[in-house]
Amino acid sequence: MVNDPAHLTGVVLSGAHGIYDVHTDNGIVRCTLRGKLKKEFARAYSAKALGRVHPSQQRAKISSTQFSHTERIEKRNSSEQPLPTRLSVGDYVKLRKLDEHTGLIEEILPRQSELSRKDSGSSQKRIIQQTLLANLDQVIIVFAVTQPEPHFGLLDRYLAICEAAQVTSLICINKTDLSHSSRVEEETALYQRLGYRVIWTSSQNGEGIEQLRELLKDHTSLFTGLSGVGKSSLVNMLEPSMALRTGLISDATGKGKHTTTGSQLYPLSGGGWLADSAGIRALAAWNIAPEDLASCFIDFRPYLDECLYGDCSHIEEEGCAIVQAMDDGYVDERRYRSYVRMYTGEER
Repeated sequence: MVNDPAHLTGVVLSGAHGIYDVHTDNGIVRCTLRGKLKKEFARAYSAKALGRVHPSQQRAKISSTQFSHTERIEKRNSSEQPLPTRLSVGDYVKLRKLDEHTGLIEEILPRQSELSRKDSGSSQKRIIQQTLLANLDQVIIVFAVTQPEPHFGLLDRYLAICEAAQVTSLICINKTDLSHSSRVEEETALYQRLGYRVIWTSSQNGEGIEQLRELLKDHTSLFTGLSGVGKSSLVNMLEPSMALRTGLISDATGKGKHTTTGSQLYPLSGGGWLADSAGIRALAAWNIAPEDLASCFIDFRPYLDECLYGDCSHIEEEGCAIVQAMDDGYVDERRYRSYVRMYTGEER
């Protein structure tokens, strides 16, 4: 079989206003969507936004086996995974080249995984999904020791959402060159006891950079966290050729100013892919069913089948094994409060 140089398979690196840069074996091709595909996307997206398709039905599961990008493309089975309703960074596509630099996307391949959030334009009647990155296998959750102060309740949200998406999460505590309270070490020690990997970094003195670089190798990773925690500075240290802009903390609010406007996927010189997402000030676990939320807290899992009632919500019901475990000191009380806030729909 002779390869057709006009028809290629690639991964979406970035996209805006219907124009997408796609990485292929023959270089980067700037593409638009085929007309028929654009209409199909519009119909599917409208139906989903109106609530006709539950977001959890669209959430793909990541394979437990790690593949290279080429192997992932070859091993996908379109009958097993739903097609995305919007094209996102990290999606694999088939395209037809129009000339040396431009092309037309003709097919979007099914996703193996995705990390999504509720778009800021959503309302109670119209839920819009924003996919931060498709086909990832790990998330680097970045918090600063200070400036801004770490919010560990928000970290619990990130971890639960990663657990629901079945994506590995790494906790990166940045700006270690700054003085900070002992509470930061105390809180992060809890996550280490739970089995999460915690990395301490500084873009000022280089602490942890080589360790982080090794952990990114041969993975498709998303850097995410609050604005101002130093994600872009870390990325610049890891891969200087990316030259991402950095920002300052707002003196008025203590919150970070956004410097990244959307996810963009970059090839790493040491192997693998990295996306630096826009800073997230609020992250809602909108696509986790209430009955599934407790299993997204890994410290709750040993007690899930021990409750007196099978439909226990773990909100102080009689005979709740998780509440009893908290009272006995086996489940951290602050982590339990994070669960309650997520279950009841509190934003922070």
